[in-house]
Parts: sequence; structure tokens; C-alpha cells
Amino acid sequence: MTPRFIGIQRPGGYADHLLIPHPRYLIDATGVDPAWAATLSCSGLTTYAAVSKLRPIPPDEWVAVMGAGGLGLMAIEMLKASGHQRIVSVDVDAAKLDAARAAGAAAAVDGRDPQAAAALKQVSGGTIYGAIDLVGAASTATLGLGALRKGGRLILVGLFGGEIPLSLVSLIQRAVTIQGSYVGTVAELKEVVGLARAGKLKRIPIEKRPLSEVSRTLEQLKAGSVIGRVVAQI
Repeated sequence: MTPRFIGIQRPGGYADHLLIPHPRYLIDATGVDPAWAATLSCSGLTTYAAVSKLRPIPPDEWVAVMGAGGLGLMAIEMLKASGHQRIVSVDVDAAKLDAARAAGAAAAVDGRDPQAAAALKQVSGGTIYGAIDLVGAASTATLGLGALRKGGRLILVGLFGGEIPLSLVSLIQRAVTIQGSYVGTVAELKEVVGLARAGKLKRIPIEKRPLSEVSRTLEQLKAGSVIGRVVAQI
């Protein structure tokens, strides 16, 4: 099936009305604040699908979340909702790392630190079970991949771009998995909304702004100065 994402393959990302092609895409979010529900259908679904690709996660193993923006904070919530606590957040912004700790990350690592790999090793006591890369840059993918234990998994989500060198022999001997994850399914979104309605997800920081401030918001997102999510209101 040809993708038809609004705002990507099709125009209409900032439309004030949207025609739904089929009732199966309608999900009952009664009881969930509309701004919170809007983020669940984007960053919520994206991170839920990514975390699902790591399951089952042994409770005594560590998972690294690369990036502590809106996606990173949501990924922490998804891991916590699945019962996992050993979460280490990696980012280059001190304020975002503070937000990650407040959200429930058990540890935080400055990705700019030349000793970031050693810091991850110290936190985990060796290697990590999995890494969810919500940045998708060569530096974050390399850091996450290098920290994996034998049989570990790197889930690539972010679309920053770049390339990393891969040793085929090392991939085979370490038995690691590198897997992409792009948004998610309608069924998964229903599960995400169900978690929110049941109170199993804590709301991440959300700022509401008028649609007229979209350009300013996009510039702030590009600069990495937004903590959590911004929701445009009509």
C-alpha cells in the first residue's frame, strides 16, 4: 500500500479540518485531554511501537533512550508503562536530561561527553540490552550500537540522517539486531490510548500555542529548545 501520511506524502498537516477516509481510523479518546491525545497519536504511537520491538525486556537489563525531547520523554513513559525501570537517557542538553530524570529515567548521560560510552558502561555495569535512537544521527547510532551486549537490539527511529560503518563480522559474532521503526499501526494506537485512559501514562510537558506561532515553534524545534511537545490550537 502506498503511504499517504498527512503532511508528508499528502498536504494538509496544518489544516483545521480533516476528512477521515474510513471509520476504522477513529479512536475513542474520551476522558483524555485533547492536547494530550494529539501527542499520543504521534510521539506516543511512535515510541510505543519502538519499545514493542524490544520486548520482552528482562527487568534487570538497561535500555538507553537516545534523545530526551518529546519523543524521548514519551519513550520513558512507554518503558515505565511496560514495567521497566532501568532506563538511561542520553542527550546533549542539560535541561532535557533534567526533564528525563523527572520523567523517571534512572540515569542520564551527556552525549557530548567524549567519555559518553564509558559513562553508559558505568551506568549499566557493562553493556545494555537495547537502545532506542530517537535522534537517528551517526553519533547516536554509533554510541547505542557500541553499548549493546551480545544479542542486544538497536531500534532506529529518528530521521536526522547519516551513515555508520558496520563490521559484518562483529554484527554476526555479537548477534545484535538493528531495526528501523516508523510510527505504528492503528491497533497500536488503540493500545496507547487505552494506556492513557487507564492512567498508566504520565502526561509529558505540553505547551499549547495558536496556529499563528507554527513557524516560531518549528524554529525552536530545529534549535532543540523545546522540552516536551507543542500543540497548535485552532
